[in-house]
Amino acid sequence: MPSISAHEPDRPDYAKMAKTYFHVFLRLLFSFYDCIIDFFFGLYYNDTTRKYISGVDYPFMLESASSVARKIRNKEMSSVDVVNAYIARIAQVNGILNSVVDERYKDAIEEAKQADKMIESGEWSKERLEKERPFHGVPISTKESTAIKGMRHTFGLTLRAHETAPDDAEVIKSMRRAGAIPFVLTNIPELNMWYETRCNVYGQTNNPYDTNRTVGGSSGGESSLISACGSPLGIGTDVGGSVRMPAYFCGIFGHKPTSGMINLQGLTRKAAEHTEMSLTCPGPICKHAEDLLPTMKVLMQGSKVELDLTTKVDVAKLRFFYIEDDCGDLRVSPIQSDQLNALRKAVKYVGELTGVPPKKLVPSKWKYGYKVWRYLITQEPERLAWELTNRNGTVCWWWETLRFFTGTSPYTLPSILRLIDLNVFPKENPEWVKEVLESLLGDLKRELGDNGVLLHPTHPTTAFYHNAAHLRPWNFTYTSIINALKLPATQIPMGLNSKGLPLGVQAIANPYCDRLTIAVAQELEQAFGGWVPPFKTI
Repeated sequence: MPSISAHEPDRPDYAKMAKTYFHVFLRLLFSFYDCIIDFFFGLYYNDTTRKYISGVDYPFMLESASSVARKIRNKEMSSVDVVNAYIARIAQVNGILNSVVDERYKDAIEEAKQADKMIESGEWSKERLEKERPFHGVPISTKESTAIKGMRHTFGLTLRAHETAPDDAEVIKSMRRAGAIPFVLTNIPELNMWYETRCNVYGQTNNPYDTNRTVGGSSGGESSLISACGSPLGIGTDVGGSVRMPAYFCGIFGHKPTSGMINLQGLTRKAAEHTEMSLTCPGPICKHAEDLLPTMKVLMQGSKVELDLTTKVDVAKLRFFYIEDDCGDLRVSPIQSDQLNALRKAVKYVGELTGVPPKKLVPSKWKYGYKVWRYLITQEPERLAWELTNRNGTVCWWWETLRFFTGTSPYTLPSILRLIDLNVFPKENPEWVKEVLESLLGDLKRELGDNGVLLHPTHPTTAFYHNAAHLRPWNFTYTSIINALKLPATQIPMGLNSKGLPLGVQAIANPYCDRLTIAVAQELEQAFGGWVPPFKTI
């Protein structure tokens, strides 16, 4: 008599199979949806509407800010000449890009004269200048939401159209102490809360590689200007990818530091006491990875946190990991093949460099990145409905929606959509968010340790046509999940695709391991060429 415990053939799990097939079907459907968007937007935006920027008049504009600073210290050129050259460059490109929204040229030239006098006097040795004023005489830019005394400070709100900043933001004070000369402010989206750069105060900023396409946001004016050689170095802020996405779309470098380290005073109405709890992080935006580390050292001055930025990193001894996509969030566009290939090229390179193939990770909770970020952003002290009124009451979401469709609302569509999202759709359970964050962060911390780096696409697509983000509102999840986890991350350019649009990856590490991601950026720049100018060079 056969035993009742005799083995029976495993039956197929039809429910699991059906779920898998349905997931694949939805992915194919969303791929088709993306193709339709690109097709129709491509019909509207075509080569007849595209504009091109000219090349630079001075070769030093192709160099890093650190290189320009060295030449000023060595008296190879004067700070006044450098500032005037960048002022002239902005006059060449800003009519096409609409990056710069305010300037202090007269004051900047006077400060440049003082910088030159300091060098001529011999008061400071070159060595002392390099150590204490690493950006002596170098003009820098920052976004309009970063306070510079006496300059416009509207946050893209028409209700604040005539507001100016009463004092410098702390990050600007730090850069001034390092010898930098702030000379322009750049465009932002309304309240920095969108991943395209457009507002009702200043209009839309265009991508230097293709003016029909986005620069990203919210540091889009910065990235557009820097890539076009209108500024050697900029300071952005990153709350959901606002440094890394624009840097990616514009083919340059951007670093989001470990959260809670750099003073937020003067950044989009942030106060110093918000520094440790906020998702917002100020960080450098630049054409060359050489500028990331010295800028971070300056921004960290006065921080309560000690961050090791001096220990030399041997990239060949690091351990590498990679995540290829969003790991299952069906609202996010499938990753484009050229962007995936860029990631795989980086993965292959570091594998050959270290002699150990990078480990592929597929975190099951990675797909919840947007939900977690959405909850955390509602815990910030600033409330959207309050901020939109310039802190004079609150906005009613349904009334502003009606006003928008009748053309009478002073707010942009992204702000209206954000109001609807916050007021209509269910809110995340705080306990669930806590569990997801602890699970993700715990797993990553164990994997990465103090010498591991995670490579991940910066965005699923290359720079898309203007306004297409409204039809792909969740695609910034690739960067926002890093803000939610409060990890450091560096956007690294990886050349251009067949359409001449930038590709890139982000390097991510455990908290306070910023030096690792910056070292990887420098290594990949050497290997793949880094920034490619959006114009012909002789």
